[in-house]
Amino acid sequence: MNHKNINKTKNIIYFLSYCGLLPFVITLLVSILGSKELNSYSIIMFVSYGAVIIGFIGAVHWGFLLESKPIKRKGLLLSISVLPSLIGWFALIIPTPVALLILCITYPLLFIYERYSTLNTLLPRWYMLMRLKLTIIVTILIFTALNAVCYMDV
Repeated sequence: MNHKNINKTKNIIYFLSYCGLLPFVITLLVSILGSKELNSYSIIMFVSYGAVIIGFIGAVHWGFLLESKPIKRKGLLLSISVLPSLIGWFALIIPTPVALLILCITYPLLFIYERYSTLNTLLPRWYMLMRLKLTIIVTILIFTALNAVCYMDV
């Protein structure tokens, strides 16, 4: 792949990744500013989207690991990459405040894992920088949602 195609692909990934923040922002705004009837639905949509995205990040790990050359502890890394999906699923079946707390902790921990595990050698530097920014934004949004839920009857 030539340099021009790589940059085009990176730009598409950046665009789609930052557009991926919209469901978080929209559902959070509706849960804060919307009517009482909409509050509980929008916060459930917020948690559901957070669960889906955390699973997606684990799937990205699978993709990089499946395409990589043989590396040490690949089986362990593949096994760990399933955890985000399981955590996301768990967040869907527990009370909303606890789910938000778990997601608020999981997103930064997942980034730290990516940064300091063998995955760091597989993930491009630009991807990790983007993930850091997205992780910070998403964690702030989840923390805001958690605070909002404390004042709602969800």
